[in-house]
Amino acid sequence: MSSDELSLIASCQTGHLQDFDPLYRTYITPIYRFIYRRTLTKEVAEDLTSVTFIKALEGIRSYSPRKGAFAAWLYRIARNTVTDHYRTQRPQVDIEDVWDLSSDENVPTTVENRLQYEKIREALRDLDPQKRDIILMRLWDGLSYREIAEITGKSEDNCKMIFSRTLAQLKKSAPLSTFLLLLFSPILP
Repeated sequence: MSSDELSLIASCQTGHLQDFDPLYRTYITPIYRFIYRRTLTKEVAEDLTSVTFIKALEGIRSYSPRKGAFAAWLYRIARNTVTDHYRTQRPQVDIEDVWDLSSDENVPTTVENRLQYEKIREALRDLDPQKRDIILMRLWDGLSYREIAEITGKSEDNCKMIFSRTLAQLKKSAPLSTFLLLLFSPILP
């Protein structure tokens, strides 16, 4: 963590909340992608990203660099926000989503992407949520084992072992095309 980041955090903790803006700008894209890859819905990801940063701003005084990196703290908030969302979510279908395609939408690409998303979801669905999170954080979010360990509260070695065993499990259970898609085609918004 840079000294600039530490000074911005310290300033926010003393009540200068305008200094949160550079932190927000630094982390908005990675946090949004982290959430999007778990929701696969642009609007939900945008909403949950906003909630994540509101929680971070409200809780900035509780952050301590001795407990871990600021990025890991933000990812934990995002992860908990996604978990809370799925706990309280009720299936809803908006008629506009069903009948109306936006004019800039490429239908063949959208259908192909949705089929790919569904293959990946099927491959990941039966995994323990913790294993799924570690796989997603490592492959799609590009986080190091150290960062994953800070976010999950596990040791680096344990994260490596879980990742390796889960990847082997996926390789055995998923069709080769889905496994390769999972490895080499992270879902980006």
